[in-house]
Amino acid sequence: MEEQKIQVKKALDERLMLGALIDLARKKLVPVHKHTIWYYLGALLLILFMIQMVTGPILLFYYKPAAETAYQSVAEIMVKLPYGWLIRSVHHWASNLMILIAFVHFFSTFLVKAYRRPREFTWLTGMVMFLLVLFLGYTGYTLPFDERAFFALNVGTDMPGAIPVVGQYVLEFLRGGAQVGAHTLNRFFALHVGVLPLALLAVLAIHIILVQMHGMSVPVSIEKKAREEKKKIPAKPMFPHFVWHDAVNGLVLVGLLFTLAICMPSELGSVIDYLKPAPVGVKPDWFFLWVYQILKWIPTYVLGIEGEVVGITGLALAAVVIFCAPFVDWKSQRNERSPLFTAFAVVSLLVFLVCTAIGFFF
Repeated sequence: MEEQKIQVKKALDERLMLGALIDLARKKLVPVHKHTIWYYLGALLLILFMIQMVTGPILLFYYKPAAETAYQSVAEIMVKLPYGWLIRSVHHWASNLMILIAFVHFFSTFLVKAYRRPREFTWLTGMVMFLLVLFLGYTGYTLPFDERAFFALNVGTDMPGAIPVVGQYVLEFLRGGAQVGAHTLNRFFALHVGVLPLALLAVLAIHIILVQMHGMSVPVSIEKKAREEKKKIPAKPMFPHFVWHDAVNGLVLVGLLFTLAICMPSELGSVIDYLKPAPVGVKPDWFFLWVYQILKWIPTYVLGIEGEVVGITGLALAAVVIFCAPFVDWKSQRNERSPLFTAFAVVSLLVFLVCTAIGFFF
């Protein structure tokens, strides 16, 4: 029996090169310091993405992507399909947790200046993935084509419509016309199940390769202290230390995910009434509440320019600065403290938290 196990292990190793992968993981060292906890977020995001790639196609077998059938098909998934409500709830909560952890991962890497040389392209691919995750969440939110989704489509597609010059073209492309309707659902379905997942997979592959090539970033303060003390930064092999940590974190995450799915299952809103006005206080989903609240505070006109145009333009410029941080934060590139970008990151975090809280509770 023992000899058969050895033969099976040898056969698998010969074909899958498991031994070589484990050796590579043993050789890969991960820095150990007070910020090491943030390194675990990437694995959690990968686990949630894999859950989405399993639950999504299951729902796709029963979902009917047409304005006349979408709502009814989702209702049937929840009522008639065995454990359909659980599968949909797991998919829903995995999406929300993925977006939440993506925000935490973004702010943690921004604050520790993880974009420093030679990780500029790692940062760029991470930012692209962050945007793709947000749009995946938004497009998925609209697919039930219930009342909430209908007004979310109207509000969400109005925002890019405020972009100067190209806004109207973007709006009509997303809606499939001037108004939200059947063509809009088809566009968002295609984006959610085809374009965005494939794009995310491609960028994710590049991002993982870059992380393996350049390793984990170490905060400027840790590097500076190590240089001053003429010591090496402590490190541990990825296998088995960090692999086991990721496994335990993943189990806890899956437990939390199923607890949320069972205790707070995903709901289905009311049927769309096209003649009904938008409900009072209609809001986007939580991960876009901060944008909604900022635009809500801006006056109708600012120096003769529409307030929404000013707000969208300002937010776009801030996003460009963050996206291009590796190329404009020269102090961090010289491994020096960068108070300006630290302050910018802290202010961005506070704006996100405060605006999201106000938008949610008021």
